[in-house]
Amino acid sequence: MLRYWLPVIVWSTVILLTSSDLFSAHHSGSIFATLLGRFLSASQVDTFNIVFRKLTHLTGYGILGGLGFRAARADRSGFALRWAITGIAIAVVIASIDEWHQTLIPSRGGSVADVLLDAAGATIAQLIAWSRNARR
Repeated sequence: MLRYWLPVIVWSTVILLTSSDLFSAHHSGSIFATLLGRFLSASQVDTFNIVFRKLTHLTGYGILGGLGFRAARADRSGFALRWAITGIAIAVVIASIDEWHQTLIPSRGGSVADVLLDAAGATIAQLIAWSRNARR
């Protein structure tokens, strides 16, 4: 059982560790400004930073949702709605904790919109799992 839940725990930990000042928009924006500043205007770099960060939310929580689905399914096969809901619920709980934590960090800010984006990423993962199962 631990082999199914350990990846959920590890990935949740990784997500929560990125809830620090080091991973703030300011820091990622500075990195992108250094890397892309010769090619893009400041406003384009800012837009790139925002898009990158939002895609990271979708991807990271999509992975968490998929891992949650896999853990709930364990050694069974197929697709069940309860496994999908478990994957989404895990992602929403971790996203909520993450966004709450960010409200305590001066360089960060918590956002309900980000929790919804994270839930969307987890939901996309469930749709992929459902689609893969439907093809079999």
